[in-house]
Amino acid sequence: MKQKKRKKAILAVTFELLNQKRIKEITVDEIAQKAEVSKVTLFKYFQSKNQLMNLVIITAFKNMVTEIEAILQSPLDFTSTYEAITQLKVKQIKQYSPTFSENLMLQYSESPDFFDPDTLSIQTKIYEELFNKGQKEGKIAPNYSKDDFLFILHLFSEGMKGLPADVLLEKVTLISQFFIKGWQ
Repeated sequence: MKQKKRKKAILAVTFELLNQKRIKEITVDEIAQKAEVSKVTLFKYFQSKNQLMNLVIITAFKNMVTEIEAILQSPLDFTSTYEAITQLKVKQIKQYSPTFSENLMLQYSESPDFFDPDTLSIQTKIYEELFNKGQKEGKIAPNYSKDDFLFILHLFSEGMKGLPADVLLEKVTLISQFFIKGWQ
């Protein structure tokens, strides 16, 4: 039981620090001190500072997957589904501090292991369901394959890396309209 409390304390302190400071300003010593554990204990649970940062950020968005799946299963049409998912993501990002959002974008763009295989699998499943809905409704032309759709989404995602969160949030509608209209 003590182990769970320690790990939970480390995660909570890291989340708190990610809302207050940029990642490079956060030290393992600081996390350990605030969580009231030794550095040895911290590294017992987490391989590296980077792995810890990734885990905390991804955990912060795990609940969003359930909400996205509910949107996908709803009777909304493709365009409304895509827009609802986009708005949900924007709402989630706005719930966190600007510093947390900046840290999220930094990890997303610079950490090669940000998304683990399970997270990538869930993301791919969600996009495949969105594709199926779009093609079923004739919103995505039949000559596009799932692979084409996933490739374009990948290009969008990669192109957004490194952009400040406030710029992305400001351009969400433009990006969505371009994306949706481009499939017809």
